[in-house]
This record gives sequence, C-alpha cells and structure tokens, in this order.
Amino acid sequence: MFDDVLIESAGKDKTKGRGVTAVISLIAHIVIIGAIVAAGYYVKKNPEVIQKPIRAFMVSAPPPPPPPPPPPGPSASTPKPHIETPKIQPQPTFHQPTEVPKEVPQTQTETSAATNTAGVEGGVPGGVAGGVVGGVVGGVVGGTLGGQLGGQIGGTGTALRVGGDVKAPVAITRIEPQYTELARKARIEGIVIIEAIINTNGDVTDARVLKPLPLGLDQSALEAVKRWKFKPGTLNGQPVPVIYNLTVNFRLQ
Repeated sequence: MFDDVLIESAGKDKTKGRGVTAVISLIAHIVIIGAIVAAGYYVKKNPEVIQKPIRAFMVSAPPPPPPPPPPPGPSASTPKPHIETPKIQPQPTFHQPTEVPKEVPQTQTETSAATNTAGVEGGVPGGVAGGVVGGVVGGVVGGTLGGQLGGQIGGTGTALRVGGDVKAPVAITRIEPQYTELARKARIEGIVIIEAIINTNGDVTDARVLKPLPLGLDQSALEAVKRWKFKPGTLNGQPVPVIYNLTVNFRLQ
C-alpha cells in the first residue's frame, strides 16, 4: 500500500513538470512573435531607422614632393677691376739763388698779344669779328668782296641765294598764270619751278625755268612770275637781292 502511494505521487509530479514547461515555452513564443511584430510596426512608422547604404569614396594619395633643386655650381670668379694707382706728381723744388741779379727782366703787358690769339688765319690787323678773309679794313660785315667802301649791303653786289642768315622774300602780289588752249584741251596739269632774282625793291629782275611743262605752260608761268611783287629778302635785317625758287601750280577746275 505504501508502494502504491509512492508510485502515484511520482506520476503526478511528472505530469505537473511537463505542464509547466509547456506553459513557459508558449509564453516565450508569444513574446518573441510579439517583439517581431512590434519591431516591424516601429520600422514602418519610423522609416528613418532603416540604415542607409554606405557610400565609399576612393581618394588618391597626394603626389610625392618634387626633388630638391641641384646645388649651384661653382660660380665663375669675377675678375677684379684693375685700379690704377695714381701717380704722385713730384713737388717742384725751389732753389734760392746765391747771387741776386742786378737787372730784373720785364714781362710784356700788351693786350695785343691776347687779342691775336682770337684772330682768323689769313686775317689782317685791324679786322673785326665776323669778317671774311680777303676783305678790307673798314668794310661792312656781310658785304660782297670787291665792293665799294661806304656802300649798302646788297646795293650793287650780286644776288645771294636764300639760306642761313639770308631770309627769303615774301610774295605780296601774285598774278595767276593763264592756261593755254592746247594745254587745256590736253588736260595738262602739274607744276613749273622758276628761279627768280628779286632785288631790294621786291621786283623780279630776272627769271628762268628750272622745271617746265609742255604746250606753253612754262612760258605762261614765267610771264606771270615777272609781274609778282615781294617783300625783299634780308641779311642781318638789311634788304638784299636774293635768288629764290618759285613754284607755279597748274590745276584744271
């Protein structure tokens, strides 16, 4: 009887232990399933929780530093400037004479010696500055060799060519040349250059053609120029006869 009680008690204990295990297992499954459902619901409501893909960037390594510059070569030795040592001039020595001369030589004090150094080779004593070789004492600077004493510059001398101190005359009255009929029909145009001598009164005393034009145009220009009136050329402010080139233009209108 006692053995039957023990056997029955042990069978009840085994049945009771299996029931407890089943209950615990069921609760664990419910908890796990609930956690999975809750996690999915949370992720659906909070999409930012989803991990974003990781972006990888490949960065190349920096280039190696440039090599150091080569060391400077040996510098060429610059030649030293040659400095010439100034020569020391010996100081003059004076010796006191043992005997005092009885007569002291006199030095020339004439001013003519100083003035002769500024003269011109070929000049004559008594000449003036600005004169020419071959002139005469008492002449006028700017006069013509062979002229008469007391005359005016350009009064009876030859005409001077314009240039330097000889100033050109200025045309006051100009007579226009006439076109010849043949030159007009041939439609000749151009310039005529005339060499004229103009006296101290401003009149053309002589003229000749240097550069002509055909069909009578050079002769027409020559006749017109001889009637021109000038303010005479001058030398040192004085009127003188001059040789002057004139240009006459021929243009068809």
